[in-house]
Amino acid sequence: MVGLLFITVLVLSLNVLSKDSSILASSDPIQIDGNDKPGNEQLPDELKELKQFKLELDDSSLESGSYHDGTIHIDFHDSKTFDWQSDIGIKYVFVKGGNAGNLYSYNQEDTMDYELNAPKNNGEQQADIGHITFYYEEEPAQLFENPVIGNGADPWIVRHTDGYYYYTNTTGNNITIWKSKTISGLQNAESKVVWTPEQGAPNSAHIWAPEIHFIDDKWYIYFAASGGDMEKQRMHVLESETSDPFSDYSYPEGTIYGKITTPSDKWAIDGTILEMDGEYYFAWSGWEGDVNVRQDIYIAPMANPWTISGERVELSRPEYDWEKIGEPLINEGPQFLRNNDGELFLIYSASGSWTDDYKLGMLTFTGSDPLDPDAWEKSSEPVFEKDPEVGVYGPGHNGFFKSPDGTEDWIIYHGAKFQGSGWDRNVRMQKFTWNDDGTPNFGKPVATGTLLEVPSGEQAGTLTPALPVGHKFEAEDATVNRASIVENTSASNGAKVGYIDYADSFIEFDVDLPAGDYTLKVRYANGMGEPSSHHVSVNDNPMGEVIYNSYGWDSWYFAEKDISLDSQENKIRLTKGNLFAEIDFIELVPKNPEFRYEAEHAKLSNVTIINTFAVSNKQKVNFTSNDSNLEYRINVEESGTYNLHLTYSNDTNDISTQEVIINNNELGEIEFPPTGDKLDNVSIPVELEAGIQTITLSQNTGELALDYMQLTQ
Repeated sequence: MVGLLFITVLVLSLNVLSKDSSILASSDPIQIDGNDKPGNEQLPDELKELKQFKLELDDSSLESGSYHDGTIHIDFHDSKTFDWQSDIGIKYVFVKGGNAGNLYSYNQEDTMDYELNAPKNNGEQQADIGHITFYYEEEPAQLFENPVIGNGADPWIVRHTDGYYYYTNTTGNNITIWKSKTISGLQNAESKVVWTPEQGAPNSAHIWAPEIHFIDDKWYIYFAASGGDMEKQRMHVLESETSDPFSDYSYPEGTIYGKITTPSDKWAIDGTILEMDGEYYFAWSGWEGDVNVRQDIYIAPMANPWTISGERVELSRPEYDWEKIGEPLINEGPQFLRNNDGELFLIYSASGSWTDDYKLGMLTFTGSDPLDPDAWEKSSEPVFEKDPEVGVYGPGHNGFFKSPDGTEDWIIYHGAKFQGSGWDRNVRMQKFTWNDDGTPNFGKPVATGTLLEVPSGEQAGTLTPALPVGHKFEAEDATVNRASIVENTSASNGAKVGYIDYADSFIEFDVDLPAGDYTLKVRYANGMGEPSSHHVSVNDNPMGEVIYNSYGWDSWYFAEKDISLDSQENKIRLTKGNLFAEIDFIELVPKNPEFRYEAEHAKLSNVTIINTFAVSNKQKVNFTSNDSNLEYRINVEESGTYNLHLTYSNDTNDISTQEVIINNNELGEIEFPPTGDKLDNVSIPVELEAGIQTITLSQNTGELALDYMQLTQ
């Protein structure tokens, strides 16, 4: 069963486009007489500041495919109409035909469009396309921070053809759907309670793990529920009235309270659906008998999306030691996953969901009939599990989704908020890859607070994000008055300050920083269900309130406030305001900050990303071979001589070297002496022009791990 924090820095690409009439251009096109050449006063001034890619067309060049180094994909219907999709920030598309052109405009979130054409000619005949110009801007990739949902469990997400993510999780007493164009918008997204049970109905309580599936132009919601007795949990299904996920739902015709079960009618939860060769199958977790001894994974055939048409077949039961932590023994949360070659896997959750050892196992489909137990091969080791080194426990009950452009695979799952938190969970997501044998490689769960790039195609962006360098002060190291320091593994350095409950309760930080203007960032948790606040003062001068939105206890988020420091030595005090909140730490970011460029946010080749608390952003990039390289693309404000600083670790006994290449010009070699288990930095002077610059680091000898790069003049 089932819980965003985002950094607004500023990230589409190539896949088969699926038609949907709800996806249109951001605005009706503007007809422009003549060409899109400089000096045409009908063109927006903004075009002058944008980069462009122009495609001249004739009969021989009318070919669907990828253009502009693979960043723009075009599907031509004929010589008059086309669709496009891109992974750069397209702002305008000009389509020339005859003596005029149509100028289409796009917002930041738009990544594709269908059926573009030129204006009709004087005879109202559709003109052939003469050329297409894409106008775009390069921006830093947008980032988000886990957890994406502060409170919750049993997450399910799907990205529909209308360009929106639709998300749901366990609420316990209804079915709620959230709708967002962006991952970073999920926490505060538009939502609707699409179904509330009748009081006293056999599905009116313990409403768990809803999933929403689009089948034959309608949405179907599968969920577990009972009338209040958890030993009578059964699966149920709802059907939408229209193709809109926010439309009304009802029980499918012929069902009783939407109940979906086999003739044996045993305890069942966590149902999901599989389509294969035009047939549907239902998989779930259930009891073998009528007593809660063990939960197994079952599958059965379906006559339609609301009717099971045969007896259940057991696919998996707990058998390995890693599946048997906690009683009763549990296999649950089945999810189907296919790779690009169509190979099928069933990913399931194992061990007790209330334990730190909740994890994911895998079955691989090796036969032709999904109802044949011998056609499924169980992996002897878990495929995704806790990582105490970065404070992640109990990752499980997952779903899968594709990035908007179809180039990336993502896993969404819930995890424990901290070690030993049991069913107090939040929702996380991260990208995963595939092994050479076609099996999924989920890697390790990413630490809470790690900044990740949003899914490819969700936002435009080709540049490496520049993260401001702040100055961090832990709450437990401050002066704490009438409040308490509490050990907590979800907090930075394992402690937080809570019980800030009284009018004279405060936390006072000694801050030794130059005078000037700063952004005060407070990392807090608020589980009150409504906003709370603290009063802020600097050297006894009131600075107003900092407001904390409610995302749940032990779900850490940042609240920000602009403040000024009037001396080198300062005291910043947070005093109880409205309701209650807990504090992890504060960070002060100068209004004119230095920036760091994280290695993991660069373009990477033949390297490994390592999760660790010991480095910036809790990740570093490991270079282990001469084929390892990294490419930063950054926007330099002004030309000049810069010092390029690289923060790294080298735990070998030998000096490692890398070639530094700027805009394809080899600058020279830089050495990285051994550092043991610590971080160090090396510097090299570089000449950089104003504008977009490409800095490549290519491994020459040895091994090292790179944390981040900084540039100073």
